[in-house]
Amino acid sequence: WNKKKKKMKPQILILNENQYDLPDNFEEVVQETLKIVKHNKEIQVNLIFVDEHEIIQLNENFRGYPEATDVLSFEAGYIDPETGNLNLGDIVICAPFVMKQSAKLGNKPNDEMRLMVIHGMLHLLGYDHDNEEEKSLMWETQRKILENLEIHLNTIPE
Repeated sequence: WNKKKKKMKPQILILNENQYDLPDNFEEVVQETLKIVKHNKEIQVNLIFVDEHEIIQLNENFRGYPEATDVLSFEAGYIDPETGNLNLGDIVICAPFVMKQSAKLGNKPNDEMRLMVIHGMLHLLGYDHDNEEEKSLMWETQRKILENLEIHLNTIPE
């Protein structure tokens, strides 16, 4: 019996109303993240790219910080009745903030954008950086994913 293991393909919805110039390989980033954390359920995730005004509103409404940031994650964690896939939630990325941040840190904008997807995915999968132990685990997992995807960053944003 030679049953081939079906390679799961995550469903990724990208919302980019401002038509930001984005990398085209987010699926590979999501798949590698799922592989490294040994997550084997069929998933869907929403990648939402917003401007600084929108991220400030979200950050204030949900975290109490009225300031811009690079990425926010909003966990859903329910099974979509139509597809049977686990909806992990939304990863909201402030593209202008990430572009400025990448220039300041000496990183390529597309690599920095992919890092934001990895970081957001890890949050949706239960990782956090509220204390040193959690941060150490999350940063190490992030490093493995970046390495496997051959993404080279000069500096990882805090």
